Amino acid sequence: MDELTAILGLELPAELLQLALSHPSSVGEGLERTLQSNQRLEFLGDALVGAIVAEHFYRTEPNLPEGQLTNRKIAAVRREALAAAAQRLDLGRFLRFGRGEDSAGGAHRPSNLSDAFEALTGAIFLAHGWETARDFVLQNLAPELARDPATLVPFKNRLQELTQSIGLGTPRYQTGGAARGFSSQVLLLDEVRGRGQGISKKAAEDEAAKNALEAILESSRK
Repeated sequence: MDELTAILGLELPAELLQLALSHPSSVGEGLERTLQSNQRLEFLGDALVGAIVAEHFYRTEPNLPEGQLTNRKIAAVRREALAAAAQRLDLGRFLRFGRGEDSAGGAHRPSNLSDAFEALTGAIFLAHGWETARDFVLQNLAPELARDPATLVPFKNRLQELTQSIGLGTPRYQTGGAARGFSSQVLLLDEVRGRGQGISKKAAEDEAAKNALEAILESSRK
């Protein structure tokens, strides 16, 4: 765990850190599964991440109404966002799984990664308090917090609105998964117009839609 401690730049009690990194599949059944896995820490971290992000937008966006603040928060704390932050920290490499979940690629599942990020936030809060947990969340979610509000509409939605308006019909996606993620291509009138990769099917398809949208818009400028 010394390597993860170096990545985090924080010292955490060994027992607490191990708990944060223990997927439910790595322990027993019933109450033991809850008490000896990261589920309780994930519960705490979920509330903390939400509160930290809500405070951040409240302070940094003084002119946004409640509805837009809510949308910004939802986008920043969604599963894919937290999983991306966990992936940047390489958390999957340190998670403990049962044999079945491990062999099924559990270290790369967005749900496991996002839960681990929240559990780690909970552990940091218990060990160091609010300010340190807040700094951890804001630093590691910085790319998601800085996203242009105009991009909060998924690229899949934006692409479909455009293609239907210019007569290219409804986009069709071909998506496949592997242990380390998903790849997708989007077809318009049976022609591949964009490709993408991501840690989830949704992320891969949105990336493909983004590339297709950019290609269509670029072509229209010529």
